[in-house]
Amino acid sequence: MTAQQRLSLGLPDARRLLARHHGRQGSLATVIQRLGTIQFDPLAPLGTNPDLVLQSRVPGYRQGDWQDAAYRRRLLVDGWDKQASLIPPDQWWAQAPFHHWFARRWQQRGVDIDSPEARNLLDQVTQQGPSTSLELGDQRSDPALRGSWYGPKRSRHLLKALWDSGRLMTHHRVGGRHAYDLPERVLPNGACTVERDEDDALEHLIVRRVQAAGLLRPAADAAVWLLPCQRTERDRIASRALDQGKLVALDVAGECHWATPEAVSCLDDAGSFNDSDQGMRFLAPLDPLMWDRRGISRVFGFDYVWEVYKPRKQRRWGYYVLPVLWQDRFVARFDAQCREGTLTILAWHWEDDIVSSRLPDGMAEALQQAARRFLDYLGADRVVLPRGLGRQARYAWQSALK
Repeated sequence: MTAQQRLSLGLPDARRLLARHHGRQGSLATVIQRLGTIQFDPLAPLGTNPDLVLQSRVPGYRQGDWQDAAYRRRLLVDGWDKQASLIPPDQWWAQAPFHHWFARRWQQRGVDIDSPEARNLLDQVTQQGPSTSLELGDQRSDPALRGSWYGPKRSRHLLKALWDSGRLMTHHRVGGRHAYDLPERVLPNGACTVERDEDDALEHLIVRRVQAAGLLRPAADAAVWLLPCQRTERDRIASRALDQGKLVALDVAGECHWATPEAVSCLDDAGSFNDSDQGMRFLAPLDPLMWDRRGISRVFGFDYVWEVYKPRKQRRWGYYVLPVLWQDRFVARFDAQCREGTLTILAWHWEDDIVSSRLPDGMAEALQQAARRFLDYLGADRVVLPRGLGRQARYAWQSALK
């Protein structure tokens, strides 16, 4: 069989591969390297998206630990992948295609990162050190920019362009606001800042996208495959990665998926998994497992929609809904928020095949363990439960507090 030929995989094996790939527990550093990229989103009713991604994989993780990992330990840096993301600093070299792509896009909008104004901002950062947009450039508003996504200050648009193009990086955050600094002062010693071959960088971005997801359809939505190149170019680079064995083509019930060899090895390496890896976990809305929602619907029969930007009256499930994975199946989803040590579950929705009055063997115990870990992660000592949970699930949550 050649590298380009597809291995066949049934839906049960695909579910098992994904459950094992995403269920493996490890240290913060291990999980960061395994995923390669974590999408950033600032909404935080239960912690930010990086928090939720990491709490489901890192035993003992506490809300906000990613900020220490990123801004003190430099295990992560702010960059761009599927969207704004956190990536390992030793992979910064592969950001170059994004940097070139963004520089062209900003130029088309009339923002020149090589202008005297841009050079003045870079000089200011060089002299001042890490600084936010409130401390850099002209603070006056430009009437032509009112209503813009980045606000009415031209200097803020230029700072964003310099960040997008890699001229500036995030040293740390101040209340969510980027404190900008020069890359050579943010990246740890030894991290590569020299540009390499563009094909190599694109290949790294493609393989990393697949690595994070576990299984990813080439035909997934454009938002899943956002890259600084056309899809035909992506396919050319992916074909090279397939020939080199960096990616594996899988036929999953008649549809092509890509995976890494490491993810495929999860099917055979059963001895490396334990009960904690296969328990119940509450996933982030933007967890890498959930990126290709159409693919997840086909493999798991779980239709997930993130309704956070829908008007309230149009929501079926809730504002910030977390999928619940038990072993290799999705069993529920819930909408919740945590404030001042109180976790309020606003709604809990069991999947249609789950009878709340008679949970499958082992599920209540798994829920209790997952609930205890989640409360510890949030630092919550009180929980408010909704109707519809069922007696066993309600008892599991109540017991998790004890």
